[in-house]
Amino acid sequence: MKNVVILCVIAGLLGGSIGYIVPVVIPTEYNKLFSVAILAGIESVCSVIKLIMRDKFKGNIFIITFFANVIIAVLFVFIGDSLGLDLYYVILLALGFKLLQDLDVVKTYIFTKWNKSLDTR
Repeated sequence: MKNVVILCVIAGLLGGSIGYIVPVVIPTEYNKLFSVAILAGIESVCSVIKLIMRDKFKGNIFIITFFANVIIAVLFVFIGDSLGLDLYYVILLALGFKLLQDLDVVKTYIFTKWNKSLDTR
């Protein structure tokens, strides 16, 4: 399990470094789609961290759900824009809420482990 976390951290740092170095310009008409895709990806990764802590992580399911979450979120925004609806804000709110829930679980788990290690001293 530690190897998976280390691999994720290395991949994130490598991807972030490449993204910072390579100049990519996203057209303004695609800003909503890209921002929702990025938030859906971050939310999926936080969900996986929660699953790793609960020992329920499965790599193949993570890959499928990661891409499914990103594609579905982008499709909702695209269809909303096509219909003249601002589903962008709804998707941001839903993903942001779920992200905060996942981070709360992670935070509680870390503080509980940390508190137990302090009690054993």
